[in-house]
Order: sequence, then C-alpha cells, then structure tokens
Amino acid sequence: MELVIGALYFLVFLVLLRVAKINRATGLRPWIVPASFALKCGVGLLFLQLYIFQHTDYHLKNDAGAFYREATILNNVASESPADYVMLMTGIGSSDALSQKYLGETNHWDSGSQAIFSDNRNIIRVHALIHLISFDSIVVHMLIFSLISLLGTLLLFLAIRAYTDLKPWIVLALLLLFPNVLFWSSGILKETFVVFGIGAFAYGLVVANSRYKKMVFLSMGAIALVLFKPYILIFALVPFFIFWIYVKIPKYKLAISLGIPLIVGALILLCFPGILYKGTHLLSRKQFDFANVGRGGMHVQTDSCFYYFPPEQYQFLRLEGDSVWLNSELDACKVMHGDLIPPTPIHLFPNSKAWTLYFDQTPANSFVELTPINDDPSRLLSTAPSALASALFRPIPSDPGGKLKYLAFFETLGLFSLIIWTLFRHRMLSVNERGFVLSAIVFCILLGLLIGWTTPVLGAIHRYRLPIQLALIVCICVAWKPNIQFLKHE
Repeated sequence: MELVIGALYFLVFLVLLRVAKINRATGLRPWIVPASFALKCGVGLLFLQLYIFQHTDYHLKNDAGAFYREATILNNVASESPADYVMLMTGIGSSDALSQKYLGETNHWDSGSQAIFSDNRNIIRVHALIHLISFDSIVVHMLIFSLISLLGTLLLFLAIRAYTDLKPWIVLALLLLFPNVLFWSSGILKETFVVFGIGAFAYGLVVANSRYKKMVFLSMGAIALVLFKPYILIFALVPFFIFWIYVKIPKYKLAISLGIPLIVGALILLCFPGILYKGTHLLSRKQFDFANVGRGGMHVQTDSCFYYFPPEQYQFLRLEGDSVWLNSELDACKVMHGDLIPPTPIHLFPNSKAWTLYFDQTPANSFVELTPINDDPSRLLSTAPSALASALFRPIPSDPGGKLKYLAFFETLGLFSLIIWTLFRHRMLSVNERGFVLSAIVFCILLGLLIGWTTPVLGAIHRYRLPIQLALIVCICVAWKPNIQFLKHE
C-alpha cells in the first residue's frame, strides 16, 4: 500500500513538472526536468533502502528515521490538545515543560541551549506537516523532499546559465548528478533545504527582475537556510561582503577585498574578546559531542545530568530494557546535555535507582581522532590546515571506513581534477565573475574549517561538505572555457 500511494504521488508530481513554468524557463527539452525528478526519486528509494528499510527497528537507527518517527509522535499531540500542538508546531508560547510533557521520549527534539536555531525541531515539524497528507507512507516524504531539492537545483541552474560557456544540459548535469549532492538531497534530511535555500537565494540575487520577485526568492532562500542550516547563511555573509568590496574597489581588488574583512574581524575580536572565547567553547563542545557519537558509547539520564560510558566500559553496566545499572565503581564523564557546561570527570558508585538509557551508539567505522580544541583559541589556528584538508579531501584510501570511502575518494578526485582542468582552460571573466569566484573560495574555506574542526567521522564530513561541492561546481561552470564543440553553448 505504501508503494502504491507513493506511485500515485510520483505520477502527479511528474505531470506537474512537465507543465510547470519553471520547466519552460529552463529552455531544456520538456522531458529533461521530469526525467531529473524520476532519477532523484530512484536515488531516494536507494536512500530509504540503505538507511530505513533494511533495519528491523528502522525508526531509531539514524537521524533520517528518528526525525520521521518523532514527527509521528508530535502529530499525536493534536488529538490530545490542539492548542498545545499548535504551540509545539509554531514554537509560539511553547516551553521546555510542554516539550517534556508530550515529547519526553524523543531524542532529537530537544537540542538544549547549544542550539541558536533548533534545526532538528524544524525538520521534525516539516515531517509532521507532510504526515498530514502522506497516509503514513515514508515514500511520500521522500518524493516531496526530492521535489523541493530539484526546484532548488533548477533555480541555481537558472541563476548561472547566463554566466557559462557550457551547454545548458551540461550545467544541469553537473549540478544534479554529482553523487554526494544527488544522494543526500534525494533523502529525507536537511540537505534538501540546503540545496533549495542556495538555489532560491542565488535566483533572487541574479535572475529576479522585479523588487517583489527578488524579495520573495531571497526571503525563501534565507528562511530555508536559517531554519535548517543557519551557519551556512552566516558563513555566506563574509564572502558577500568581500564580493561587494571587490566589485566596488577600482585597484588592488584582491588585497583590499580580503584585507578589510580581516582587519574588521581582528578589531571586533580585540574589542569583544568574549566572542572569541565563547565561540571557541562552542566549537569545543560540538567537537566533544561528535567525538563521543563517533567513538560510540552510552549516555544515561539521571535526575539532574547525563553520564557517558565508552564501549569498553559496557562490561561494568547491566541493561534491563531502558534501565541501566552500574555493577562496580567506575570513572565516567558527567555531561549536562545540550548545555555549554564543559563535561567533567566523575567517579561513580553502583546505583540504587535505575538510570534511564538515553542514547546508545556503536562506534563509527570511519571515526578518526581530532586534536582536542579544549577551549583554547590557539588550537583553532594551529589545527586549521589539517582541519581544512580533512574537510576538502578526506576520506582517502588509507583512512578507516567501509567500501563507500573509495566512492567518496574518487568523487573528490574527479571534482578537483575538473578544477585543475578549468584553471588551464578558463575563459576571461568579468569583474563580477571574478568577485564571485573569490567569494565562493572564501565560503568554502570558512565552512571547511568548521567541518574539519568539529567532525571526526569521515562519512559525516563527506555529507556535510555538500554546500562546498555545490559552490565549487558553480565556479567550474562559470570559469570553464570548453574546447570541444559538444560542450560549447552556442
């Protein structure tokens, strides 16, 4: 039944894309956009097979399943109290007590005080809305997510097609078929809205020819990024400032456009040193939390805090359902989940009252140790080169991980081979185009540093660098001067 409902939705979306205005606006053959959607749906089914269907208890095995499951729990609130449901869905009037009352059994809803914007809650809310029309078919969720990300890809295509010498179908193919982008944007995770946000924002900046349309698309892009990956929009502000300086300054464009932001940034840190230390602490905590997930281990909940036990300490624990008991004295780590309080060592004694199992994770196959930041700003500087290299190039064949690391390696090799080829076969760029390429490179560096500093799982690194790959692909499309007639745009 689930596949039947999914097939009906698929046919409806296929017809809508065939007659949609955006299909005509691309200037491509009428069947290319529907075929692109069909391809994304095929990859989406593969995503569901790998991350959902193959697991017996699939709802609890990963973020994708957990978000979907917690959305069903959220929707159940509507039958108990419509008013509370509206508050939880909108966030207006909601409170921690209200969340605990209805969603205490969830793991992803509460991000704690670390989260500036709770993107986990927002993806759960999106799934909850889709649940209203999906008839409990997770395939329908995948179809809607794939449609949204395809629209983002088409908007990005429309934004850059006038700034490339490549044939339009080549540009769309580069944006659509890059394996990492195609796979993750066809699933049911936040990457869908990253692609849509980038595409809508680019369309609003470059293509929209009226103030109203410009504001609509810029707002849609900004909202999508703020709700689901706010740091991407934040990191785009500095490159946008660099671009603006580059196109306005008549001479010494490179030195001045890079120098002014560096000087402004240094002055801000000198005047407000607390920003540096608070940011360093936030990165330290993110790194610590992600390392714990990568190493595997168990988090148990007490009345006031959480305790973390690595896998090698499981022999000292007794698990009865969701209740955890300590059999002997043990050194562990005390964690205030979601808070910015640093984890502290603690010596524990056997408990008389059961602790509640909160999170249990097997070690990641592609886990690598990172140099701990430990609230030290100088560590950010000293580890920056290795962090950036990891974010851009790993995994490599000698790294830990399964067979998929080879696919990721050859994908990265192919991307940077195209970049090198473009350096030798680039066309003359306008001032605006050179400014864009420079700002895109700065964006890739900033996002790469964040990923490399905080992410010790190579599989996650490859997923998180999707925006970097999109930025580099756009740069290739803009700068590449094809010497083969088959590739040239007439």
